[in-house]
Amino acid sequence: MIYLINTYNPHWEGQVQPEWSWPRRRVFEYILKLIDGPLSLGIGGLRRTGKTTILKQLVGELSANRVPAKRICYFQFDRDLVLKHDNVLERVLDAYLLDFLDEAIGRIKDRAYIFLDEIQLVPRWSDIVKRYLDRDPALTFVVSGSSSLLLESESAESLAGRLDMLRLSPPDFRDYMTINGLEPPPEFKIDPGLRKIPTETALFYGANKSRLTTAYLDYLRWGGFPRLKELDDEESKRRYIKEVVVEKILRYDLPARFGGENPIDLEMLYGIYASEYGQIVEYNTLSRDVGISVGRLKRLTESLMAGYLVQYCFNYTRSKRKSGRTGKKVYLSTPSLAAHRYGPLDTFPEILGRIVENDVFLRLREMDANLTFWRVGRQEIDFIFHMQDVVFPVECKTGRLRSNDTRLIRSLAEKWGAPFSVMVTFDTFDFSDPSILRVPAFML
Repeated sequence: MIYLINTYNPHWEGQVQPEWSWPRRRVFEYILKLIDGPLSLGIGGLRRTGKTTILKQLVGELSANRVPAKRICYFQFDRDLVLKHDNVLERVLDAYLLDFLDEAIGRIKDRAYIFLDEIQLVPRWSDIVKRYLDRDPALTFVVSGSSSLLLESESAESLAGRLDMLRLSPPDFRDYMTINGLEPPPEFKIDPGLRKIPTETALFYGANKSRLTTAYLDYLRWGGFPRLKELDDEESKRRYIKEVVVEKILRYDLPARFGGENPIDLEMLYGIYASEYGQIVEYNTLSRDVGISVGRLKRLTESLMAGYLVQYCFNYTRSKRKSGRTGKKVYLSTPSLAAHRYGPLDTFPEILGRIVENDVFLRLREMDANLTFWRVGRQEIDFIFHMQDVVFPVECKTGRLRSNDTRLIRSLAEKWGAPFSVMVTFDTFDFSDPSILRVPAFML
């Protein structure tokens, strides 16, 4: 164990890790502020979307800020290690504190940061971390894992008031541009006071429209998983997403977490959602179609959500209780889970619209946790977006715009007292109609 701990911490010998100099996602500064606060931190997220990189960059930032090297410890768990060693987490922590810091729990002299990667593989990890935190407040833990229910349920019970939870989303388009050394578009937010395109944004869009649209098409296919930039051919990228991400979650992570859940059933349901994302799901109808009970269908869906593969979008109603009983839309947690199966997306216009809608959902959900869609009879609006107590109808339209495409969102904006509605386009940026702002998806 001492050898493994030493191997994972080359900074103790003054070595600089490659990740320290890699481009940093926008969320990095926020995470850095969290670990400087009074609570420890848990980071959950989809497999292969950059959690380990961020942990190692945090190690580098702390080292650069003159935290003594030995007071920063990183360790990554894997299945073989957990199966081979009983009480593996206690052994790692005790070896670090006693053999490297030469300090006993309860008598830690100065603050020490302990980064534990893939913590979801360790049984009872939250109880163990709680015990160490209770005995010594000088310890700060940063734990990461790729199962949301595992992290959130265990931390909620055992680590209430001690652990701050953060869901790390896959990279968005701006992060993708930064990761690949490209200039991202400036931040742009839907705001009730917005009346014209900000001058800086308009100038950037005008000078970079062609570059941005090309990069956005590439992002939709591959941008959800940063390591794909290291692979040259598209077939290798597809296999990476299929085998390293999706199959690992469906065949190993979720069955282990949910008491032997059948991987075949998980793959079957994920296959349906991965083909029908953005469409309304009715449990009663779907359960009949696939031949399983409604209760089991719900459990399987919750498992897929726990693996960060899918997310819900509820129908807009005045009653939150009622919204949970009505039809829901299921979206994928990154557009790359759908788009990687196709060739260049500009040759698949009928597919491109749905994939862009999935990305728009993710972008808007980051800004509005209460994002919904609206449907009454056969009339439907893609998203209902809340900002500063104002309700905006948002429609995605990547193809040719027709006059009747705007009637419903314009009327709903008037009905709800919104200053305007939003039409998300593929590459049109136009505020000439003050009642409907047209915004490219890659600018959100």
